[in-house]
Amino acid sequence: MTSESKSIFIIGGGTGIGFEAVKYIVAEGSQSTKLVVFGLQIDDELQSLATKHSERIWLIKGDVTDAAEREKAFQTCLAQMGGIDTLVYTAGILAPIERIEKISIDDVKRVFEVNLFSTMVVCQQALPYLHRSKEAKVIILSSACDSSVIYNGWVSYCTSKAALSQFVRLLAHEEPNICVQGVYPHLTGTQMPADIFAGKFKGIMADSEIEKFKNWEKQGDVIEPAAWCGVTVAKLALGVAKGGKSGEILYHDEHVPRV
Repeated sequence: MTSESKSIFIIGGGTGIGFEAVKYIVAEGSQSTKLVVFGLQIDDELQSLATKHSERIWLIKGDVTDAAEREKAFQTCLAQMGGIDTLVYTAGILAPIERIEKISIDDVKRVFEVNLFSTMVVCQQALPYLHRSKEAKVIILSSACDSSVIYNGWVSYCTSKAALSQFVRLLAHEEPNICVQGVYPHLTGTQMPADIFAGKFKGIMADSEIEKFKNWEKQGDVIEPAAWCGVTVAKLALGVAKGGKSGEILYHDEHVPRV
C-alpha cells in the first residue's frame, strides 16, 4: 500500500478498465487518497464499494457530454477533495459499427463527443486544479486503433481515437509541468469482441477480420481481462509506477510491465 495521498478524478470509472482502476486504488492507495468517480454506469458493486469507503469515494452519475453534469462532478472534486492531483479519463464508446457509405454522421459526431471533445473539455476544466498540484498528472485511455489497427466499419472509433492520441501529445507539449500519459489496452474482454463472435457485424466487418477475432478467442490467451490494464492505470494514478514519458502513448504493459 502506498502512503502518499492523492486526489483522483476518474471519468468512466463505473465499468471495465476504469472500474478495475478504482478497485485497485481503493485497495492499494493510502487511506488519505480520495476519488471522485463520474460516469453513466454506477452498478451495485461500485455503490457497495463507495458505501464501505464513504470518506474516500464519491460517485457522480452523469453524462460526460452534459455541461451541467460535468460541473456537478467538478464541484464535488472541489468540495470533497479540495482539488485534483490526477485526472483519469477512461470513458469511450465504439458504436456504431458501420461502413462509410451507410454510416450516420450524427452517430459519428456522438462518438467524437464522448471519445474526443469531452476529453478535451474535461482536461480544460481540470487545468486550474492541476496547476495547483505539486505532482499533476493526466492519464487518458486511447486505442491502437488510432493508427496501426483498422477494421471495416470502425471509422468513427478509429478516427476519434487518432485525434485523441494527438491531443495527448499536444496537451503534454503545452503543459510541461503536467505529466500526460496515454494508455493503450490490448484486446480486452468486453461486450465488443463478444458481439463480433456472435456475428453481429457480419456483412460490415470483413469475414477475414471476424475470423481473426474468433481465432484469438480460441487461443485463449490473447483477450485480456480488464483488470490488467486497469491495474496499470491505477498504478500510474497513484504514482507507484512512473510509466512512460509525458506525451507518450504506450500499451499498458509498456508503461508498467506485468510481473
